[in-house]
Amino acid sequence: MIPAKFLLIVLTALVANVAAFPLQHGHVRRSHPARLPARNVRRSTCRKFITVTNTPDSNLLVTSSSSTTPAAAPTTTKAASSSTTKAATSTTTKSSSSTSTTLTEGSGSGGGSVSNLFPAGRGTSSWSMAPGASNGVPLADSSFRPEKVLRSVVHTYTKAPDGKAALKAHYPKGSYTFGHDPQGGFSFYAPGPSSVDLTKAKEATFGYSVFFPNGFDPVLGGKLPGFYGGDNDEVSTSCSGGRRDDRCFSVRLMWRAKGAGEFYTYLPPSQSANKKICSIPNSDCNDTYGASIGRGSFTFPNGQWTTVSERVKLNDVGQANGEIELFANGKSVINVKGLVLRTSAAGRIRGLQMQTFFGGSKPQFASTKDTDAYFSDFSVAVTQAL
Repeated sequence: MIPAKFLLIVLTALVANVAAFPLQHGHVRRSHPARLPARNVRRSTCRKFITVTNTPDSNLLVTSSSSTTPAAAPTTTKAASSSTTKAATSTTTKSSSSTSTTLTEGSGSGGGSVSNLFPAGRGTSSWSMAPGASNGVPLADSSFRPEKVLRSVVHTYTKAPDGKAALKAHYPKGSYTFGHDPQGGFSFYAPGPSSVDLTKAKEATFGYSVFFPNGFDPVLGGKLPGFYGGDNDEVSTSCSGGRRDDRCFSVRLMWRAKGAGEFYTYLPPSQSANKKICSIPNSDCNDTYGASIGRGSFTFPNGQWTTVSERVKLNDVGQANGEIELFANGKSVINVKGLVLRTSAAGRIRGLQMQTFFGGSKPQFASTKDTDAYFSDFSVAVTQAL
């Protein structure tokens, strides 16, 4: 009988020889354990918060800073603007569950930065309907406090084609001025929020943004809102529609053919100092209607917001030292000094002449089709008190 100890030694030797022998198919038995299949490993990555700046040449300048949050694809928002827009900055972040856009006082939604609405600063008092602006008030009649509303046309609070909250004007085909049918646009006068008293202002600014949709036909031109003023509330609304009076003034804007922009003014007609506006390049004066000043100094493009702001400074009584200045997307495009806007101490800035319509007094100005325009970001500042 073979001892059990001897059999154990023989079996151990056989196992060792087999382990060292090659296996079939060219594989070799390895002494280390097999590797487990690779698996995805979750890693923490560095997330970038993207700041998009809309530069004057409409290119996008992208800067970034880092933080240690899980990576997520950023979204980018570009505000529509014309080629002369100042830098407007918005910061957009995206998480796995939501996307949010934060507007700051230095930024604006459409048409550029909020600062473009206040080219002379906030002064002693101000209000704004622009999203993200301080001293904000609603885009609503409760803020405008409309007076002398033309009921045959309506102003509607709605959304512009890009979704921005806006005041809409509708111009039916064939409409021009308010003296012909069909009528289009809107018309009312507005002192604005009671927190800002324009009658105490020696200098003030009025800014807003305008959106003409793609396909908008400017024809020969149309009126846009601006400041009005005068010796009292009644006479102050008399300087428009071919009516002139030394006791009132209006400083509005117009769009012209091909979207050309300009100042459109009624100033005291007896004051020779005011004739200087007629010598400004691309200006047109007449003895009946308002003066077209600096036509084509900027352009209203279709399909994007344009921010305009006017600065009006009253003259000292008996002196020709009044001023008017127009800004387009933050850039001064017309600046006239040495004017007379009032002939007595009773002359004041009274409010906003909220009017828009096609015209011109001739049928050649009439809208060629049903069309709309959108207005937003209305803002006012008293930059110098009387």
